[in-house]
Amino acid sequence: MGPVATERLINVTTSLCAVCKNAVPARIVAVDNDVWMKKTCDRHGDQDVRLSNNAEWYERTRAMRPKPAPPATIRKEVERGCPFDCGPCKSHEQRIRLPVVTITSSCNLDCPICYVHNKNTGAYHMTAADFQKLLGHLVRDHGGDLDLINFTGGEPTMHPEFLQFIELAREAGVHRVSICTNGIRLAKEEALVQRLSQLGARIALSFDTFEKGADKLMQGAQVLALKMKCLELLGKYDVDTTIIPVMTQGVNDHEIGRIIAMGLAMKNVRHFEIHTITYTGQGGSTFDRRHRVSMFEVLQRIEETTGGLLKTTDFVSSPCAHPLCYQIAYLLMDPDGGAPVPFTRFMSRETLYDCLSDHLYLEPTGKLQRAFQESINRVWSEGGPDGERTLALLKRMLRDVFPPGKAITREQSLRASERAAKAVYVHSHMDEETFDTERAYQCCDSNCYPDGTTVPVCNYNVLYREKEHNFSVIPKAWNERSGGVMSFP
Repeated sequence: MGPVATERLINVTTSLCAVCKNAVPARIVAVDNDVWMKKTCDRHGDQDVRLSNNAEWYERTRAMRPKPAPPATIRKEVERGCPFDCGPCKSHEQRIRLPVVTITSSCNLDCPICYVHNKNTGAYHMTAADFQKLLGHLVRDHGGDLDLINFTGGEPTMHPEFLQFIELAREAGVHRVSICTNGIRLAKEEALVQRLSQLGARIALSFDTFEKGADKLMQGAQVLALKMKCLELLGKYDVDTTIIPVMTQGVNDHEIGRIIAMGLAMKNVRHFEIHTITYTGQGGSTFDRRHRVSMFEVLQRIEETTGGLLKTTDFVSSPCAHPLCYQIAYLLMDPDGGAPVPFTRFMSRETLYDCLSDHLYLEPTGKLQRAFQESINRVWSEGGPDGERTLALLKRMLRDVFPPGKAITREQSLRASERAAKAVYVHSHMDEETFDTERAYQCCDSNCYPDGTTVPVCNYNVLYREKEHNFSVIPKAWNERSGGVMSFP
C-alpha cells in the first residue's frame, strides 16, 4: 500500500453547487502538488474539482492582491449575498476594465464548447437607443476615458446594426472597439472586412485548431477553411485582430504553439487570448470533463509548444483583476524577422505588473515610457548574448511610441505600441464547478445593460443569462439563492 496523500488547507471560500447553483462553503486544499476545491451541498452531496497542477504557483499567484479600484456607481444593495446581487453591489472591488456588450442572441453556429445560451427563434437584437444608453453609462462611469468595449452575442455580426454601434462607440471616444466573432460572415463578405478596417474596429476571432477532428468536436462543424479565409482578409485590410483559442486537455493543447506562431507572423494580429475550457452554458455544460485544463497547465503547454519562446515565468497576473483570472505576457517584435523578445527578458516582472496597473492592456503612458528607458539602461549595462539586438528593438519602440520633439495623438501612439509588441493573455473563466466568490468580487470584466447594471462575466454566464428571456426560449427561474456571501474582508 502506497503513502496516503495529505491535505493542506489553502483557503476557505464560497462556491456554487454544480446542480442547484445555490452558494455553498468550499475549501481550497493542496493534495500533494495539486490544488482541489472541495464542497458539499446538503441536497446534492460532495463535489470536488481540480483547480491547478501546481500548488506552489497557485498559492504564490493568489497572494498577489489587486489594487482596489471600486466601481464609480453602486447599483444594487446586498440582499442575498455574492454572487446573487450583481449590479454592482458595494462588495465589488474592481471597476470595469472590459465592458462586454451582448448585442444579439442569434448565432450561426451551435458549438459544443459554447459557454453561453443563445436563441435564434425570435432572436434578440439590442436597439441603437439601448446601446446609446449603455454607452452613456460606461463613458460617465469611466470619466470619459474608456479603453475598450467588446461586442459579443450570439454572433455579433448577425446584428443588423452592429456597424452603427461601432461608429457610435468610436464617436464616444472608445480607444478599442472589439467584436468577438467566429468569422464566418467575414470570410464570405470581403466588403464587410474592408468597412471594419475603415471604422478602426478590432476583431477577436475564435480559432481553436488546425485539425479536422478537433474542429468538429469543438465547433460542431468543419469551419477551419472559413477561419483561414477570414484571417487572410483581416490581414489584407490590416484589421487589428485578437486570436482566441479555447484550450482543451488532450484535444488541441498540443497546437497552441502553432497558433501563436501563426499570429506572430501576421502583422495585423495584436493579441492572443487563450481561454481555458469552461463547463457551463448550452454546450459547455455537457462537454467531456476529461478535457478540463488549469491555468498553469496552459502556461506549461505554451512553453512546451513554443520551444521556450515564452516560458511560464514570462507571465504576470493582471493587477486589475483577481490574480487567478488573467496571466499576461508581452513580446517585443523584431520587424526584421528575428525572434520576438518577451518583456521579462529586459524588465522585471514587477515592472511589467506595475505598467499594467491602470489598464487591462498596455497603454502608451508615461509609466511605460520610463520603464522602457530604464530597460535600455539595464540592457546596455548587462549586455548578454542577444543584448545588442534587444537594445536596438527597445530604442526603436521608444522612438516610435514616444517620438522625441514630436507631438502625436494617443491613437497614433497606441497603434505604434501595438505594432511593436504583441500580447499573450491567458484567461480562465469559472463555471459552476470552479466558481469562487473571491474571484467574482474582484472581477473587472462585466456584462453591461442599458440601465447601467453590470454583472461580472462569469456570474453572468453561470447564473444570470439562462434566466433572461432574450437568450432562452424557456428561461430558468431563480431558486432560493441561499448561502450568498454578505460581505468580504
